[in-house]
Amino acid sequence: MTPSWPRQGHQVSQMLLPRHYGSVPTLFGAPSAASVDDLGGADVAFLGIPWQAPVPDSRIGAAGANYFGTNLTPHTFRTNSVKYNGYLPERDIDVFAALRLVDCGDVAIDPDLKVTFETVATAVEKIARAGAIPVTCGGNSGPSTYAVVKGVAAAADGPVAVFNFDAHGDNQAGEIEDDDPKLPPWGGTWARRIHDLPGVDPARYLHIGLRGPRNNAGTIERFLQKGVRRDHIYTYSDVVKARRAGFEEWAASVVTSVIEGAAKAWIVIDPDSLDMSVCPEFGDEPLGLYPEEICWAAYQVSKAAGRERFGGIALTAIPYAAMTMHWIMQYIVIYALAGVVQSDR
Repeated sequence: MTPSWPRQGHQVSQMLLPRHYGSVPTLFGAPSAASVDDLGGADVAFLGIPWQAPVPDSRIGAAGANYFGTNLTPHTFRTNSVKYNGYLPERDIDVFAALRLVDCGDVAIDPDLKVTFETVATAVEKIARAGAIPVTCGGNSGPSTYAVVKGVAAAADGPVAVFNFDAHGDNQAGEIEDDDPKLPPWGGTWARRIHDLPGVDPARYLHIGLRGPRNNAGTIERFLQKGVRRDHIYTYSDVVKARRAGFEEWAASVVTSVIEGAAKAWIVIDPDSLDMSVCPEFGDEPLGLYPEEICWAAYQVSKAAGRERFGGIALTAIPYAAMTMHWIMQYIVIYALAGVVQSDR
């Protein structure tokens, strides 16, 4: 039967999924929380951080995809998530049946980056103190990395272990007070600066996927100066050896020692940690990790930490139009939460 036209108003305007505003649905169609003060007993809370960094000259052109439009990333990330539910047949775990997820919307972005940092850190701390696991998705690094772990650490009762998946060290020299507010270098400095935060333990910092000529000769040494252990920095060469020995077993072994004695275990993922062949819309670094490897590593971290000690997962520097990357990151989130459920079992 041919449908009638024009359609009736309710046929066009009816929206079945929860929404924050306009046509933006909530992540995975989860209930909407009016704010981080209205979590309602949630186990997991999603928070968008729509910050777009100034684009330096070296990133103009195709490489600018990591910058342009990243203020839209949380919106499109939500929209791309609604085809998924929380059931993993390969693990026989229904994540959202076991963990109540809510979507807290986006934090407010201020022209003063320091104000934005405090806004993000305060929101994440409130989520953590309410007993929920913060899952954050940002534009560029800084508000979606440093500010997030600052909030996680503020709510923790002891040292925070950091698991950073990134092709680059992001630990260039320079202090906050010296930053040019018109071109803040946060994408290249955050992984060094977090080691000055109270509660972040450099000896429990683990970096996976470091590789490539966009790093410089001082990258590893700058980590060591902050107290990071050399055997906690895994480059492409280490990843290749892990694959030969069995990546799943390797991931479980390296996670255990780092988490032992930590109050919280926090994961941060930059999409450039993945091999450039993975995502047609984004990727400029070969010799990277594969989606199944990060999914499994995230699962092992959260499983070892358990519900009480899993400090959440932060997704950063995701281009707003890189649809394949969005879906990969959503798989990683679901796998990380599946580890929590498995730990409960």
